[in-house]
Amino acid sequence: MHPALYAHENGYDAISSSLGISRWKNMQQITDCGIRAAEKYPDLLYWDYNWRKKGESARMIEISKRERFYQQEYCDCVYSLRDTNLHRRKAQGRTLIKLGVLYYGDDENDNPQR
Repeated sequence: MHPALYAHENGYDAISSSLGISRWKNMQQITDCGIRAAEKYPDLLYWDYNWRKKGESARMIEISKRERFYQQEYCDCVYSLRDTNLHRRKAQGRTLIKLGVLYYGDDENDNPQR
């Protein structure tokens, strides 16, 4: 189900995206897509908060650790997972990523501070 439709049908008044935190993503493209998705429902708003500015990424990590959000270090495709494990984690002597088990705050020495 599309997130905007789910939000609308379940009484939420806003949607957002976690994609904007990545410096490799185009923030304007993400915002435009979110706005277009929310526009289909008059009771729904797209929240486009920019976590990249004014040290907010450190705040995002702090909140993520406190709330134990799932931490994903790759884009969600099998190739990115493979490359992250081989070229980043293994090369640095870190444990390999196991799907769905790494949460912010679980292991302070193994979690990256992006």
